[in-house]
Amino acid sequence: MIKEITENIEVDLKKAIFDNYTLKNGLYIKVGSNLDYFIYKNNKKEEPSLGLKDLEGNIKADEYEWFVKRDYLSNYLNSNKSIDPPKKKIHNNNYLTLFVKAKEFIPQNRDYFVQKLYENLKTFENFKKREEKEVIESFKDYIFDENRLKDIENKKKRFLEIFDDILDKKSLIKDSEYIRIFFDEDLNRYEKEAEIYFALKIYNKIETIRIIDGEIYGLSDFNMGLNSKKPYLEHKTRGFHLPFLIKKDEIFEIKEFFDFLKQYRSYEIIKEPRKDKNGVYVLKHSNNDQAEIINFDILVLGNELKKPFVYKNYLSIKKDGQIIRDRKIFKKDEFFMFLDEVLYNGQLKNNQYGDVYSKLPNRFQQLIYITRDIVKNIQKGYVDLKALNKFSIDFVEFYLRNGNVYKAMEVMNFYFSVKEYEGESMNILQTLDEIEDKVLNLKELDENEFFILAGQVIMYLLQKSEKKDKKADMIEPFLRAGKSKKLKQEIEALYFKYKHAIPLNFQKLNNAIALLMAFDKDVKLKDYKDKLLLGLLSENIFYRKDEK
Repeated sequence: MIKEITENIEVDLKKAIFDNYTLKNGLYIKVGSNLDYFIYKNNKKEEPSLGLKDLEGNIKADEYEWFVKRDYLSNYLNSNKSIDPPKKKIHNNNYLTLFVKAKEFIPQNRDYFVQKLYENLKTFENFKKREEKEVIESFKDYIFDENRLKDIENKKKRFLEIFDDILDKKSLIKDSEYIRIFFDEDLNRYEKEAEIYFALKIYNKIETIRIIDGEIYGLSDFNMGLNSKKPYLEHKTRGFHLPFLIKKDEIFEIKEFFDFLKQYRSYEIIKEPRKDKNGVYVLKHSNNDQAEIINFDILVLGNELKKPFVYKNYLSIKKDGQIIRDRKIFKKDEFFMFLDEVLYNGQLKNNQYGDVYSKLPNRFQQLIYITRDIVKNIQKGYVDLKALNKFSIDFVEFYLRNGNVYKAMEVMNFYFSVKEYEGESMNILQTLDEIEDKVLNLKELDENEFFILAGQVIMYLLQKSEKKDKKADMIEPFLRAGKSKKLKQEIEALYFKYKHAIPLNFQKLNNAIALLMAFDKDVKLKDYKDKLLLGLLSENIFYRKDEK
């Protein structure tokens, strides 16, 4: 997942991090041949760089980037990954810096700092575990280089020389703020020292490290909280239980990516596909001050549907008095907009990822949750309209129950268009003609014809209601009927309710009622719901002039 995202996101991660990085409040010391002191105070109303000042109060924005780059590389990951457990007073990761709270910068801790920073990090002798020793072994040429060992001794000596001078400046800041000491060295020195620390500490646990073909691999701690409380994340049925491994050289890029996510102000990142590259979508939130990916998608290159989709107006829907014309759709983005319009009434675009807007009707929220991944796959080119069409009838019912007959008819048209797209022959008018002929000649109905005719009769009778506002709940008993026997009972009750409004000697309706009541099979409505809805929403044969 993470590698797929980083390969497609097309961001200079390190530059983005540095551009948005904010120093912590405190006293900053740049140690070269001289000591340069600065105080940083973050004012959220100003550019972060304007918060860095010398002791005379002059803004030193030109020094800000120098500190930012080294500060980022030198920070420890978190208190559980400090270099001085169990006290955890030191918040940096290398001998070129010292980050401590001002209250800890006291004479009693001077020797402690020397031991933890210079003696321990000289040879990393305090890292005793087998896996830690394997990591250190991979850096041995650098760690035990004579020039590095001499430099550590020189830095230790310099630190002891300047300790009291820094102690005198401690009163300039609060005890809760930081003293952050930096030796004036090239950035690549900082990077090399940080690399050793991250190789030891960045994985979920040092015990997850494996040496494979001479390379260090381990379980990433980003987006993966594997521990004794989460054994379900392990792959118990495999000989190797860890879910996945990441190479040491790749883990630093992943750290940069999650640091970038942490700083990114929006909860979602969208990079649209281009002519030569896929796009990416990332949805993230913050968990214990760390970014966590909760959803992602690769937005696939290419916009052409493999097979054009034809949306036919089977139900002869009219808009502004005009019958809506059929539509032919060639492109994925156009198809997405079409689906959003017809199925979701324009609500999918803003609810494609993350939590669905809570003020939408509960059933509509459920349908979005259930179907949106299918639509996302269609955007990627995996057109599986059969899977989506399984839920079309649910959308039709939802709109009917909410009194939106027009939307219900739109979705019904989509339902039949998909069936024709998949190779079925669809001729609604011919089906209605055949049913009308059976009604006029009192011919026995099959199951499909029974439910279509039932829908026709129900809609005709409901329209005899004198209520101006025909509530959607009037149709509910018929949608909830479990079997054909119950549906017949509901139709019979409806017939007697509106019998007074039916023309005398209306032979077509009388024949239809007789055929419905004569249907002796007790079949489940759920298997023929689409036929009942077709009867409800299509042209009603009882308003046709009898030309026979």
